Amino acid sequence: MKESLCRQEVYEPTKSLLRPCPLCAAARGRVLEELRFEVYADCPVGGDFSLVACDHCGFVFYDTASKQADFDRYYLGNDYYCTTLTAGSGGTTQEDWRRFQAIAARIAPYIPGPDAAIFDVGCGKGGLLLALGQRGYTRLFGVDLNPSCVAHVQEEVGATGGIGSALALPFPEVKADVLVYSHIVEHVIDLDAVVASAQEKLNPGGIICVEVPDAHRYGEFSGLPYQDLCMEHINHFSRESLAQMFQQRGFTALSQGEFIVRAGPRGYTPCTWAIFRQGNPGKPDVSRSLELYLREYLDWSANHPVLQDLARLAAARTPLHVWGISQFALLLLGHSPLGRAELQGFVDRDSYKQSRRLLGHPIQPPEVLRRVGPGHAVLITAQGYEEQIIEALRSMEFRGTVLTLTSTGLEVAEGFPT
Repeated sequence: MKESLCRQEVYEPTKSLLRPCPLCAAARGRVLEELRFEVYADCPVGGDFSLVACDHCGFVFYDTASKQADFDRYYLGNDYYCTTLTAGSGGTTQEDWRRFQAIAARIAPYIPGPDAAIFDVGCGKGGLLLALGQRGYTRLFGVDLNPSCVAHVQEEVGATGGIGSALALPFPEVKADVLVYSHIVEHVIDLDAVVASAQEKLNPGGIICVEVPDAHRYGEFSGLPYQDLCMEHINHFSRESLAQMFQQRGFTALSQGEFIVRAGPRGYTPCTWAIFRQGNPGKPDVSRSLELYLREYLDWSANHPVLQDLARLAAARTPLHVWGISQFALLLLGHSPLGRAELQGFVDRDSYKQSRRLLGHPIQPPEVLRRVGPGHAVLITAQGYEEQIIEALRSMEFRGTVLTLTSTGLEVAEGFPT
């Protein structure tokens, strides 16, 4: 997306919110866009979200009828974070390992000693705990809602694992010197409860390290419409609103910064981080620049050539298979013309996803495409894995058309019928 920012003020009417602002509890906000994600047949979280800006403080978040208990059930039953080998699942891919080493180096100056109690909240497969263990820290606690992740942390990482969340931290007998929330608070309905739980858990002088996607830089790296709008990310932080979350509740920012997460071969996510300690918070900054920026991002997305090509594909009624059931694919299915296409089925290599159903179709392994064609098409939505998928289709003698998503629209892969 081009680097530009609309400077005009926004005077649109506000509406009553289903979910009060998680930063200031205001009851009204402006709708930036109504979003629809298609969700698995048994998903406890609804797929309809209003992207709204708080009328009082300007924070941007999803207004949703789903409650925290619905999201807890979603994560509890979601083995994706334990089965996937991609970056961002708390594992030890090269990109994850680089990020965990950066977190460990970032918090090291504030850790009182090797026996400090360090909690990784939302630990996934425990890659950060491994990085901290290599630095000599011995009292490491991994917290996750998913029992498979907790078992992995205990059996494979050798850390202490406990089922819990940012709202319900386990091990009540242990006070924390460090709480790490790496890509966690963007997932939580009740941010007040996150801070209250942290305050109760921390030792005096303890620190909180937080990382979140930086919504003020959405579109800088994706090149595709709406790609930064993840269903699970119900809070959309800027650097200022992340500081506001903790400062207005009695914490001061010790340091802040920005970084980029590489989430796949071609996936990059802009992020912001901060370290907080209780005391002398000062007055938090309140800014509406994020709302204005996101309006431009949404306008850019709505006019993207990929959406125009998907509309033509749907109108042609070409029998279509979708390979790669990411959250981006779920958004395209619910919020773009892709959902109106002549869908024949869905394909993904992940074993967890193969246990789910979507729009009445089971998600199946790639082998179902063997010798399919020539009137069929496959749309690859797994960004960065196009070459591997194309080779797999060739090996299966797929005889139809293979389409990929690019910044300029849909493209037909070479070596297949056009």
